[in-house]
Amino acid sequence: MPNEKTLIRTEYREMNHLDYLLILYIRQLREERGWTQQELSERMGVTKSFVGNVESFTQRHKYSIRHLTLIAKAFEYNSISKLFDFPTPEHDKIRLILKVTTVLKENEKSRSKSVEVVKIVEGGAKVKSNKF
Repeated sequence: MPNEKTLIRTEYREMNHLDYLLILYIRQLREERGWTQQELSERMGVTKSFVGNVESFTQRHKYSIRHLTLIAKAFEYNSISKLFDFPTPEHDKIRLILKVTTVLKENEKSRSKSVEVVKIVEGGAKVKSNKF
């Protein structure tokens, strides 16, 4: 579109490495079944935007112990242990460096937003800011 603006910024998020790996694994399971974020949210019985907020990494949402039961039931698992079929996390805390791209329409309202994990730093260590 001719009068659109693209804004790119860097964001940083600290989180538990286990939470990060769990979010990635649940996303993989969801995508293997061809489910949208909204479909998984509905199958879990949570708000339509919940899974999208968790997977975006720009929100502070994450899965809790309560959600593990809801996710296991959504995937029709008999045990929540199947949700942890990934390697043990190497770190306690990590710091995500995110590239957030927002496309604005002519009226300055957001048309689309994408988030990409550019780098992961162990331990939530401070990193120098890089502009994209």
